[in-house]
Amino acid sequence: MSTASTAPLLEARNLTTLPQLFGVDFTVAPGAVAALDGPSPEARTALLHALAGLRRPDEGAVLLDGVRLDRLTDHELSEVRRRDFGFVFGDGMLVPELNAQENCALPQMLAGTGRAEAMALALSVLRDFGLDGMRERFPGQLSTAQVQRLTVARAMAHRPKVIFADDPALTESAIGELVDTARAAGIAVVLATAEPSLTVQAQRPARSTVRAQRPRPVRNTRAGRSVRLSEGVLDLPVAA
Repeated sequence: MSTASTAPLLEARNLTTLPQLFGVDFTVAPGAVAALDGPSPEARTALLHALAGLRRPDEGAVLLDGVRLDRLTDHELSEVRRRDFGFVFGDGMLVPELNAQENCALPQMLAGTGRAEAMALALSVLRDFGLDGMRERFPGQLSTAQVQRLTVARAMAHRPKVIFADDPALTESAIGELVDTARAAGIAVVLATAEPSLTVQAQRPARSTVRAQRPRPVRNTRAGRSVRLSEGVLDLPVAA
């Protein structure tokens, strides 16, 4: 079983994405969990998208294993997302025309893995989540709980370095399974949510490996709040 390292895996330095974020510093280590909290979904999503290379910051830097993502070309960023990142979106985004095994194999095939190998790896992951008996079923034939577990399994199937969950439509139990499985595999989790019960997942063992330095006093005068961090939960300002 892997344990969380204290060495930074994903970092943001003085990150600014107008008009939502101003001067955010953030780090997360392998196997650790960071919750992006606060009342503004715009601010949470802006930070998650900047960390995931889905939008470029107006100022500051984003680094993965010391490599500046904000300096990569669009093609290079696309390769990083396919290879190193997993995603859990609010609506799940499973492909209804693909069965459970094919949905789970899809990120691996997009990352360049051959179909046969990807399908074999997908079956192994489905087995880990107790879904191997459902591998030929389509999303519409699965229960809500099974769909949620499949969504988590798909995000982990290609063994990414970081999993991003943007206001995921997952139960607390499913989030707990995501967190526990990711920690065991040394995968970092960045969770954007306004649900207080889910931020508790970032405060369980290994929270000391999640840290962000308070930036120099940079204030969003229109929103009336500064960015602050509290033990693995980054409290973001209200968007203007």
